[in-house]
Amino acid sequence: MTIALRAVVCTRHLTVGYAGKAAASIPDLDLVGGLVWHVTGANGSGKTALLKTLAGLLAPISGQVERRCPMGRGGAIYVHSTPFIFAGSVKRNLTLADPRPDAVRLVVETFGLATLLDRQATTLSHGEQRRLALARALLGHPSLLLVDEPEGGLDDDAISVWRPFAARAVEAGEPALVVAAHHPLALTAVPTREIHLAKRIA
Repeated sequence: MTIALRAVVCTRHLTVGYAGKAAASIPDLDLVGGLVWHVTGANGSGKTALLKTLAGLLAPISGQVERRCPMGRGGAIYVHSTPFIFAGSVKRNLTLADPRPDAVRLVVETFGLATLLDRQATTLSHGEQRRLALARALLGHPSLLLVDEPEGGLDDDAISVWRPFAARAVEAGEPALVVAAHHPLALTAVPTREIHLAKRIA
């Protein structure tokens, strides 16, 4: 079955960076679902700046970002490479995103969090925190999900839930999935489009 997909974010002549200093010039993008948009490049090439700009967390240095979805819930959601975790239990972290038990139950099953619900979220391993951050992001019902270094430091359990999740998102065409990573993604059966950023020379 072919799914007609509409771009959730379009960019034109975009330059991204921090504090007015350009890090990368970006090829024009029309971000749709149905594939993984894989942002590659060396340290300092602007990968994180691009994701944050697409999410609306950074203003462009120049160029245009046409966002056809809101920022945050129901729209563009960014998952940091070092997850931001709220105080309290894993369950509290999830219910802050969506208090509906059925919605929480679904992501708990998807990301293998059932045995962790009563744990203090700040005591989780890095891999467990990444699973929690992805689950919490999904409870925001994103139309655009931006994930920084999705497999960085993940344990086997975390990888075993991340890769099937990415494959399902691509198959469904939603959310549109943009990931930044140094190394090739181990998603060989998933259509991928690479956005390679060359480090800018001052």
